[in-house]
Amino acid sequence: MQFIIGEFVIVICLLDCYCQEFFATPITPQILSNIVLSNIGEVQEILPAFGGFKIITHWRILILLFLAIILPLLLIVYRDQIPLRKKYKVLLSSILGICLICEIIPNYKFLQLFLQHKDIQKVEGLIFRRYHEEVPTPLHRFAFSCYSLNQSSRFFENIKRSTLSAQIDSCSYVSPHIVLIIGESYNKYHSTLYGYKLETTPLQKMHQDEGNLQVFNNVVTPWNITSNVFLDIFSMWEYGIEKSIEDIPLFPILFQRAGYSVNFFSNQFLLQGLGKGATNQLGHFFLADREFSDSLFTFRNRHACNFDMELVDQVAEFNNQQGSCHYVLDIIHLRGQHFDYSMRYPQSKTKFYIDDYAYRNNKIEEKEILAQYDNATYYNDMVLDSILQIYSNKESIVIFIADHGEEVYDDLPIHGRLFKEPIAKQAQYEYEVPMWIWYSDSYQQKHPDITNNIKRSVNKQFMIDGLPQILLSLAGISCCWTVETRNLLSRKYKNRQRIIGGNKDYDELISGVN
Repeated sequence: MQFIIGEFVIVICLLDCYCQEFFATPITPQILSNIVLSNIGEVQEILPAFGGFKIITHWRILILLFLAIILPLLLIVYRDQIPLRKKYKVLLSSILGICLICEIIPNYKFLQLFLQHKDIQKVEGLIFRRYHEEVPTPLHRFAFSCYSLNQSSRFFENIKRSTLSAQIDSCSYVSPHIVLIIGESYNKYHSTLYGYKLETTPLQKMHQDEGNLQVFNNVVTPWNITSNVFLDIFSMWEYGIEKSIEDIPLFPILFQRAGYSVNFFSNQFLLQGLGKGATNQLGHFFLADREFSDSLFTFRNRHACNFDMELVDQVAEFNNQQGSCHYVLDIIHLRGQHFDYSMRYPQSKTKFYIDDYAYRNNKIEEKEILAQYDNATYYNDMVLDSILQIYSNKESIVIFIADHGEEVYDDLPIHGRLFKEPIAKQAQYEYEVPMWIWYSDSYQQKHPDITNNIKRSVNKQFMIDGLPQILLSLAGISCCWTVETRNLLSRKYKNRQRIIGGNKDYDELISGVN
């Protein structure tokens, strides 16, 4: 038993050390889930790149390998031959006591990961705030990773059960063609639509001036983490609902039940090559299960693209081929302005340079990143316009939202996102998101009541976990989960508390800034 326990501890320490040396991270739920989901072929590809002679070039790994070999030999040769003297027992007990005192705070954080009452989103928030990396030992990290994997699997099975059993009452098919575009890492204060000094979104501004595009001014996201946001966007659950999110269905199944063709085009989350996904930490847990995906979507694209415009080409080709389908919901998920910004647009589409930021007091390297981000936003403007062109000759309505915002050297001297409990300055740039609704000329002519409701709603408070209510109302789908007071476009809509980051009231937080 001593041998088994000793070898197990060394193996866990070795795995943790290996991850730190080769992947710059300790054992995490993501690492463990990737190991579980990997097949033999993927392992054969990874080991040559991160194994072989490279392993023994790292001194910590070498020491642990040595211990793994020498431990059983020591147990065999010296077992029961070296009595532990009393003074050594006292010394060891003292050292252990000191270590326990020093680890009170990390152990507290470790326990917090287990005490969220099975709230997978709160656990996810703590993970992205790196609680799991501050726990005392590799054994702690391994224990939490196993726990997280088990909880995520349970959570997924409950979501799946709730979704597949969902039914609708009726559908009036108000809008024959509905499109949802999900952007990525979009700082709305770098958009011309929201008053940015540089012309980063001239094409969207043109549609706004023509009257077909209505910009919403008070929209926030509940998380600055894509995986959590996707779950909130796709689920009929919202903050304030007493039931757990795992007991509420995902909205695509309701469109399927109504007879809509539900098509998902993503430049990030692909089904091809994925096994049976079961972890939220992968960022697309409910999109990685092939059987569940087939229940949610009529069609999914199989190939990612270097740039989002290539994904638009896939959408256009599919729409040209589809033709005869009467009722369609297209969901388009872009890479948008996801870091690395310089990789999100072709260099031939560069518009902004360092000199364009002479009015800002940033360093040269910061201005270079600013230019890259604004160029990515400018390219994204062309992408969005191209999507609108696909639907301009149809009776179509298009909703655009971003999953979360981004820091780009505005109030804080950083770019990217802060994975910690949100503060007021952070809330503006990471949790406020752009949102607009565009409708074709034919849609506006046939549905003046809807377009007027849209115009009346642009200044209402909104959080994007309420998006499914809008989509179902546009389709005319009625079921036990549709509630008029939660539908932004309804005259009966009521403001509600907007919780961001899992525990912060956005409106209270931001009141200290304005």
